[in-house]
Amino acid sequence: MSKRLWTLIIVVVALGAVIGAYFWITRPKAAPAVTQGAKTELSKGDKDSIVKITLADRAEGTLVLVKKGDAWTTDPALPVTFDQSNIDDLLYSFSSLLAERVIDPAPTDLSQYGLKPARATAVATWKDGTEHTIYLGDKTEAGNTYYLQVKGDPKVYSVWMNNGEHYHWKLADLRSKTISPALKYDEVTYIKLTESNGTVIEARAKTPEESKTYQLGFGSFMLLKPYSYQRGLDSEKQDAFLKGAQNIAISTFVEDNPKDLGKYGLAHPSAELIVKDKTSSIDFLFGSAVGSASETYFMIKGQPSVYSTDSSSLSFLATKPFDIVDKFTFIPNIDDVDGVTIHGGGATHTLAITRTSKKADKAGDPDVVVATYAVDGKNAEEDNFKKFYQALIGLQVEGESARRVPNIPEVSVTFNLNKGTSRTVRVDYANYDRDFDAIFLNGINEFALTKGQLTNMLAKLDLLVKGEKVPD
Repeated sequence: MSKRLWTLIIVVVALGAVIGAYFWITRPKAAPAVTQGAKTELSKGDKDSIVKITLADRAEGTLVLVKKGDAWTTDPALPVTFDQSNIDDLLYSFSSLLAERVIDPAPTDLSQYGLKPARATAVATWKDGTEHTIYLGDKTEAGNTYYLQVKGDPKVYSVWMNNGEHYHWKLADLRSKTISPALKYDEVTYIKLTESNGTVIEARAKTPEESKTYQLGFGSFMLLKPYSYQRGLDSEKQDAFLKGAQNIAISTFVEDNPKDLGKYGLAHPSAELIVKDKTSSIDFLFGSAVGSASETYFMIKGQPSVYSTDSSSLSFLATKPFDIVDKFTFIPNIDDVDGVTIHGGGATHTLAITRTSKKADKAGDPDVVVATYAVDGKNAEEDNFKKFYQALIGLQVEGESARRVPNIPEVSVTFNLNKGTSRTVRVDYANYDRDFDAIFLNGINEFALTKGQLTNMLAKLDLLVKGEKVPD
């Protein structure tokens, strides 16, 4: 065989080796087998059969919980309400406790794990008398697990951090932060706010009869205080006031059965709020600010605990009565009015509405009421009459009267009504200062409006009297 042929054979063999190596290296590889050891079961049982839990030997102090019937309480008993989901989480830390892994099967120095002495001792007792004791150590270097031992087992395990944290829980961690009783804020029927300056804002839901008329506003509530006569609440602004308390939440449990309310500003509360729905009532007492003022102390009257809440949730306590009162001076529905007498601009004019009933053409249908309109005894065109009436009842209060002035009317309007307890209502407008007139409703002055409103109303009245077109 020639040297050249040998050389060719060697090249081919070498090339085949390279190609074979390439395919061996780049061949699809089987997925590596995954092995996962089963977690060690450290405690197992029916959580609903646990009747006692003791958390002791810890910086947070000792906490003993006992089950009476279906409810959990403290021992000794305290007037607290538990968050059932938190109670369940604690119970699961005994009834289904699993180790993440075995840390040390035969420890010789427990102190390195925070287990000599243990950082906490947790004991669960089942209704059959079985006890299970757990010793909790330090948090592991991983930061998401704790060292732990079980009584009767020398091994040191790691358990998930939630379990470790549960054994350090304090009473506050288990308590419900739900305000009780829980009101239905869409069904509030009454509210009373006493502010720190002594101002009282009190309101109630309108009666069905009051809801049929809009004489004092369109809202569903009547403002009882602070004004001398009842007025409606602004329908667009009343909810922020009526439902303000639903945003109050317990931030922290400060003290149970406090002996000194003064240190919380609750011996003389800065504000009190009473809210009622159709079935329940709650009375909030508010104290001083906590530290940086981001939170405020509060109590619920009749409950022996002091709480704190986010101060931002209490902005509604600064509500000004004028901000929520309905601004219409007096706004009866035209169907409730038989006549109006207006003194102003040196003249007196009488508006009258006469209604007659016409039998319905079809049996079973309601009779038809036909209204005719007159001004100073002369028939008035219906559209003109109604446009002026809208201008008359559209007068709005623009401020509170800071001082009292004599009721010497520049303009006086008397409504003769066919509904309500008061069939005659008089609204006088008397000089307050250069720009405003004081409003006297049946002789009582609380508010004022600009003279320009009255000037515009009287100008439209003049057009109505002349039979000319009244603009919108």
